[in-house]
Amino acid sequence: SVFRESGFSLAGAEVTLEAAPDLKPPSKFKRIKVVADARGEFAVRGPAAPMRYTVSVKAAGYRPERQEAAIQGEERADLIFRLEPASK
Repeated sequence: SVFRESGFSLAGAEVTLEAAPDLKPPSKFKRIKVVADARGEFAVRGPAAPMRYTVSVKAAGYRPERQEAAIQGEERADLIFRLEPASK
């Protein structure tokens, strides 16, 4: 989920999922981009295999944020992003 600093949802934030850059051998996983819905929620389905991902979120007027997520197969990872205004 993506939230503003105030705690309210941030609809329309662009979320990018890509393989962690230090994976060896390099992954053939392609980058996936989605947009957070009206409640600031997003869902992405990746391969059902152990892997580490970098998840980046950006929205106009806010500082981008990045987190890593490790998936051990067919499991779910819940990530929460709280973006701060870019002018801070």
